[in-house]
Amino acid sequence: MANENYDSVNDLITRHLTRETSASEEKELLSWISRSEENKRHFNAMKRAFELADQHFADTFSEDLPIDLDTEWDHFTESIGEAKKTRQLSTSRMWLRIAASFLLVAVTGAVLYYIGRPETVIYQTASSKEAVTLPDGSTITLNRFTSLTCDPGFGDKNRTVNLKGEAFFDVQPDASRPFVVITEKARVQVLGTSFNVNAYDSLQEVEVIVETGIVTLQSNQGDQKVELTAGQKGIYSKANEHVSSVINSDVNFLSWNTQRMVFVESDLRTVLETLKKTYNAQIVISADIPASCLVTVTFEHQTLASVLKVLESTLNLKYTITGNKVEITEAGC
Repeated sequence: MANENYDSVNDLITRHLTRETSASEEKELLSWISRSEENKRHFNAMKRAFELADQHFADTFSEDLPIDLDTEWDHFTESIGEAKKTRQLSTSRMWLRIAASFLLVAVTGAVLYYIGRPETVIYQTASSKEAVTLPDGSTITLNRFTSLTCDPGFGDKNRTVNLKGEAFFDVQPDASRPFVVITEKARVQVLGTSFNVNAYDSLQEVEVIVETGIVTLQSNQGDQKVELTAGQKGIYSKANEHVSSVINSDVNFLSWNTQRMVFVESDLRTVLETLKKTYNAQIVISADIPASCLVTVTFEHQTLASVLKVLESTLNLKYTITGNKVEITEAGC
């Protein structure tokens, strides 16, 4: 569907998620979803983002909440340049409308700002990365499906954030207020530096890779701690609750953010793993890949299709693409 028609489709999906659609509208939505894989992915992205927002909004809004929902709604629509009016909803469903409408921003890749509790700010990405600038001037780039929560008083009383997912931090120096990143199992503390934190719930480790400056990684219990300098990687193992450090050997650890990948006699399987993370693609290997399949190449801001074409011509690579899935069927190097 053309981009200009997405507003009406997004509104229809929003009303489906908040259970406001009629039988005919449900039929219309199902028909639209079935027309293409792109439509299906768009619907699933909105649904996922809605579920993520639900976790934050459910405890915030209630029948007894002392907040003017109409005012909050008007404030939001003005902030995103939304001119159209919406019909009145019952208080019990209003927070769902607000949550769902934020998702109209999220599924296009923008960052969410949750209006819930006045002192709490949550930035949330959906299917694409985004950069945000915090009140202290620090710049954070959030990877896909990542959330960053600023603690109450951020910028005045503290510089503490909570991270779920992956983000690259470029922190402004402030000797009087350390910048603290808290994940589910470990925390990172700095004064001013740049570093990457990978803390998706699905991973068995929390990884911190330092680009500049000095970073401290420690367990949330505080019983283990390592100091990391530029070029080092800190690892917190969720299995044995152990903190360690090694020299970072992955030159492409920021490819998800920079879209730049450098390979020097890298084995093809490693290359494909990097492509998976960089492009958020599902890459399946159905062929035997010989150890002699080595790649020396640099990619700069190229599409996945373009990268695969290069590998196809240099390694006799054969593959099929179905939606977001790439299947490697032959490697003749």
